[in-house]
Amino acid sequence: MSVVKIARLNTGEEIIANITVDGDILNFKDPCVLVPSQDGKLLFVKWLPYADTSNGIPINIKDIMFLLNPLKDLEDHYTGAVVNNLFIPQKKVSGPVLSLTS
Repeated sequence: MSVVKIARLNTGEEIIANITVDGDILNFKDPCVLVPSQDGKLLFVKWLPYADTSNGIPINIKDIMFLLNPLKDLEDHYTGAVVNNLFIPQKKVSGPVLSLTS
């Protein structure tokens, strides 16, 4: 069973993806890098857009600093925009993780 998680890799990249676990390997399906913009928004940028990632990307657990659950609004936006390839009208997503300005 896959679940949407945010992973911080040892390289510093923050990836949101549908993740399945098989022993020490996590498979990242529909992965996107989370990129904060200058205007305080959070952008999804397809991770490895030049590669065929249709079967996911296997990552060893030792290459991951931590895994977190995304805020519900972020997960819904990711699922609609990336996984289901739907256009989601912009809406303000609340929560301290997404608030980049004071």
